[in-house]
Amino acid sequence: MKTMKTMKTMKTIYKLSNLLLIIILLFSSCSTNNPVPNSGLYENGYFITNEGNFGSGNGSISFVDDNGNVENDVFFSNNSFQLGDVVQSMNIIGDKSYVVVNNSSKVVVSNVDSMKYVSTIELSSPRYIAKVSDDKAYITDWGINGVQVIDLNTNTVISTIACGSGPEGIVISNDYAYVCNSGGWGLDNTITVINTLTDMVELTISVGDKPTSAVVDSDGAVWVLSAGNTEYDANWNVINETPGSLVKIVNNAISIQYDFAVGNHPSDLVINDAGNVLFYSDGSWSKQVFSFDISDNALPSVSLIDRSFYSLGYNNGYLYGSDAVDYVQQGWSYRYYANGTLIDSLQVGIIPGNYCFTEK
Repeated sequence: MKTMKTMKTMKTIYKLSNLLLIIILLFSSCSTNNPVPNSGLYENGYFITNEGNFGSGNGSISFVDDNGNVENDVFFSNNSFQLGDVVQSMNIIGDKSYVVVNNSSKVVVSNVDSMKYVSTIELSSPRYIAKVSDDKAYITDWGINGVQVIDLNTNTVISTIACGSGPEGIVISNDYAYVCNSGGWGLDNTITVINTLTDMVELTISVGDKPTSAVVDSDGAVWVLSAGNTEYDANWNVINETPGSLVKIVNNAISIQYDFAVGNHPSDLVINDAGNVLFYSDGSWSKQVFSFDISDNALPSVSLIDRSFYSLGYNNGYLYGSDAVDYVQQGWSYRYYANGTLIDSLQVGIIPGNYCFTEK
């Protein structure tokens, strides 16, 4: 009886072993043929790049979903290491995010839906990135006073294009790139026009002092906003100022120019989804937000929003403004209807500087 009981026990163990083996094989097959991706986390909403405290290496990215829920430090939470020092800007090209980390001299590439790290592009002092084609992008770089040409298939620099000093904002229209040469720590007042088919400079256009931002309207015309220059003496007293300006470029020539009051320094030019209304901040130390229809023949005198912002963004019918507060603690992002009515606000990272939208 003892022997028969042992044999029954062995048969039971054998059957259980076979069952366990089948289960393992089934799970193995599912894992191989139908992997469960760690994706879709950041598909619907928008990103905010937070510069972080200069020299501290604590720049970050916040993500806000379509329901208005904010998740801060999304890159670190998915990769367990920081982006670096001064997260300047971000662009989504294809299924990749390109995060420009200015003071760490690099662009960090990730899968946009999961924010999982892919690669790093080593540069000098990068500022902004623009998609030229499915295979190519341009990155403005103060360190070389030019544009770095990027192969998007390999995420490597394949050439450089010399521009003016302190190349800043960049837009693409009708096979041309328009680079705002802000002067960096000095002074410039030019737009470098690059043929994107040949990667060669076609011409240089003179605009107002310190052009920083540009947009393309519904007709393909390029609008450039210049801040104007302020000159100080050794005691930081203002000794000279030049006016800011807004210009419209058509067929690579200025067709319209509007000058701002001397002492005001407009910034952060953005455009609505239809491509027919511009938004920007204007003022001196304290600024307000203004709107300008591209069919208008004069700059507006009445503001849309009576508030100073560190940066502006626009997407899907909403106007956004960031507040860096004291440049030490976490900042805030505010969302408005296009008519200037406040919708909500969210606390984000330190020195929120730019917006990047998943839906354009």
